[in-house]
Amino acid sequence: MRPLAAPESDKLFGQIDKEPTASYILIVDDRHSDLRLLEAILKAHRFRSYALADPTKVLRHCQVSPPEIILLDIGMPKLDGFQVCSQLKKDPQLTDIPVLFLTAMGEVASRIRGFKVGGADFLTKPYEPSELIARVSTHIKLRRTQLELAYRNQQLTEKINALERAHAALLESEARNEAVLSNAGVCLGLLNRECTYELVNEMYAQIFGYSQEEFRQMRLFDMLHTDFIEPAQDTITQLCSGELEQHYAVKRFVRKDGSLFPGGHWLSPQRDSDGRCTGFVCVISDLTEQEKAEDNLRLAHTVFETSSEGMLVTDADNRIITVNPAFSVITGYQPEQVLGQDPAFQHSGRHSKEFYQEMWRALLEHDRWQGEVWNRRQNGEIYPQWLSISVIRSKDGGVVNYVALFSDISERKEAEERLRYQAMHDPLTKLPNRVMFDERLRAAIARARRQKSRIALLYLDLDNFKIINDSYGHLAGDRFLQHVAEQMLACLRLEDTAARLGGDEFCAIIEDISSQQQAVAVAERIIQALGSLHCTLTHQGALRTSIGIAIFPDHGQDIETLMSSADNAMYAAKRLGKGRCHLAESLNSNFIHP
Repeated sequence: MRPLAAPESDKLFGQIDKEPTASYILIVDDRHSDLRLLEAILKAHRFRSYALADPTKVLRHCQVSPPEIILLDIGMPKLDGFQVCSQLKKDPQLTDIPVLFLTAMGEVASRIRGFKVGGADFLTKPYEPSELIARVSTHIKLRRTQLELAYRNQQLTEKINALERAHAALLESEARNEAVLSNAGVCLGLLNRECTYELVNEMYAQIFGYSQEEFRQMRLFDMLHTDFIEPAQDTITQLCSGELEQHYAVKRFVRKDGSLFPGGHWLSPQRDSDGRCTGFVCVISDLTEQEKAEDNLRLAHTVFETSSEGMLVTDADNRIITVNPAFSVITGYQPEQVLGQDPAFQHSGRHSKEFYQEMWRALLEHDRWQGEVWNRRQNGEIYPQWLSISVIRSKDGGVVNYVALFSDISERKEAEERLRYQAMHDPLTKLPNRVMFDERLRAAIARARRQKSRIALLYLDLDNFKIINDSYGHLAGDRFLQHVAEQMLACLRLEDTAARLGGDEFCAIIEDISSQQQAVAVAERIIQALGSLHCTLTHQGALRTSIGIAIFPDHGQDIETLMSSADNAMYAAKRLGKGRCHLAESLNSNFIHP
């Protein structure tokens, strides 16, 4: 069925889409913002639309170029939506055009009034785009079905009239009837006044499972589910009396094997020259596949609306046409803030131009892409997403939509960071542990090799820490080790590294030293600070700390050699009386008293 053409006059808002397969929908609302929003939603779904802000022009406009459906705001000046609808329904040429009221009101009384004046449905502001499109599509399909049935009715009526005029040639007219029945693309049957089948076509027999002979012993009511029998009897009475000219409704039918199926049921009375009903033409279309499609659509909509993952759909130009509630929960953006935008407005700035180019290359090549990205919420917060994008293509291979699903992985990233921290740090002192110390020393050696600079490695051992543990207990010993870590950090620069290797052994990495004496001075500060710490905490003798010092590249050019040199130097300090530092420079006893 060809869409109706829109008029060229009075185009107040935008141009009508030139897509030949789109529907022409009239929008009437005195609020320009609402008109633009509805036009955008309809255009995103390939519907043609025409907008009017003046309700007094609606009747004349529709008389010149009737639309397929009207979206009509209720609250307007001059004429409200109910009055406009009443005008339309009084015009015989316009009375069958569906009117969907637009309202922010939810009162039952308003809805009852709307249905009384001929309204077909209500759409509540603010609009949910998917619901709006579903309702508009459903009413357009229903109207087209009604028009198609009316057209078929007209054709059948003309054929039946032709048969009546040729009553004298009964055999020939029966042959024509049978030809019409056999060639019809729907279930087509002829009933007498008592609704007993006189003739059915092959499709009728196939769908219900009865032979054509069996049908001649059956009535229409035998085909109906019990819930529909009484209403059907009332309909037959109204058709016979002339109260109804024809009838169409969706009903449940029963096959021979007892299975049910949904069907669109059309009945048209046959009348003799005196106008008396002599029988009916019965048309039934199997709506099973249509209902399955509608069920799948509802299921998809439910998943879309209730999913905990954020979802957005864009058109082929990558402009957002719909988002689900989880999108708003995760990003903070409401649907009306993002519709029509490119999703790139969420970019955090953490990814390079090359990253997005590669993402799009993979997406268009494989029709899908997934990975971790960092985006920005409405409040400016940058957060990590796990993002999956799929391409939806038409039958000819062109891009129709992009669908993106994403989840906020902030908590997972934080958990991973906590695990990494725990794996790389001593739980008691919070200093780097041996694993992280090895990484930092390896990196420091690499930098020093490139920059031709020197590194000092300090290896510390608390000489009389066992006495503290034995005298005050392990809890006191733990607290003491924590204070040792604090004092070490206080004696080092921010760029230096202090680490606990285990027990009472600590290490320090001092990068870019100018001389061996600079390393010795740092070691002396640490020995002095730790000695004062013991006196403060226990009021006994000073804590004796032995420190071995190794210099890169003088005493080793790799981790193992450097650590071994520092360790040997520390033990040399212990042999020479403890509480001192020793520089691993030569076999001579190069030690320095604190």
